[in-house]
Amino acid sequence: MNYLAIDIGGTAVKVGLVSEEGKVLGKASYPADFDGYRTPLLETALKGAADFVLRLAPGDGEGLSAVQAAKALELGGIGISATCLIDTVRGRVAGAHFPNYQGAELKKSFEERFGLETHVVNDANSAALAELWTGNMKGCRDAILITLGTGIGGGIIVNGELLNGAHGFAGEVGHVSIKKDGPLAAYGNRGGYEEYASTKALVKRVEARLIEENRELPVEGLSGRSVFALVAQGDPLVTQVLSEWMDDILVGIENLIYIFDPERIVIGGGISAEEKMLIQPLEKRLKEHLMPTYRADIQVVPAVHHNDAGLIGAVYSFVN
Repeated sequence: MNYLAIDIGGTAVKVGLVSEEGKVLGKASYPADFDGYRTPLLETALKGAADFVLRLAPGDGEGLSAVQAAKALELGGIGISATCLIDTVRGRVAGAHFPNYQGAELKKSFEERFGLETHVVNDANSAALAELWTGNMKGCRDAILITLGTGIGGGIIVNGELLNGAHGFAGEVGHVSIKKDGPLAAYGNRGGYEEYASTKALVKRVEARLIEENRELPVEGLSGRSVFALVAQGDPLVTQVLSEWMDDILVGIENLIYIFDPERIVIGGGISAEEKMLIQPLEKRLKEHLMPTYRADIQVVPAVHHNDAGLIGAVYSFVN
């Protein structure tokens, strides 16, 4: 049996067909911020999903409604991975920093549009479930995924299952305060982990230091990828900033290890591909910092599911 998977992000909404074995059989992507979110993310997701299902249906879905097309495809249900704070019990957006997204009734809206049972999970938790199913958490009983990007997301696996918490909000590691006198974040807390250890934070630090040294910034601007390119070229200033940034990443990882005692830390996000400059140094420095009883078996590895993580994890959440 196959399932419809939706991955709602801030820049794009991805829609896919995923098998019960976790294989992505087909997918499409739709811009999310094409008009500054005047078109609500939920509306963009519903429209994109309907377009995708109709194109897969017999005869390109001509003359069919979304419900009829879903029935023709014999879909088993819908799994949604969604950005921001998600109430997994009600399937709605409980906290958001995008316009026209707060309070969006994802579960209710998709069930009404497609006539299929729908489950909703936070995007970082979805990524963790994808790794648990067919990725670098497979076979682990206790593991933690940390995604580094514009912010920081987390997914915590305890006894082989996703830790949801009392309200479905567990794993929001990016909002843990590591410096109480730090900058005020959009959600109201100060000194949040993601303000220091996200990829966005790394880029901001490098930009600031380059400006301090009267160095020109690249015309196209900086990104996580270009920062690592400068490190690979041997740039001493950027290499120093990267090292300082990794110290802040380690603060969060160490605290999580002491609380949850995982066997593996999985790093997600686009820069997780930088094994030699990020993953391996993180593991080495982590083992130098941890208490001896914790350091022997801990592993730091990259996530294997990148752009498809939300689609795969959303279906795993539905099936299980």
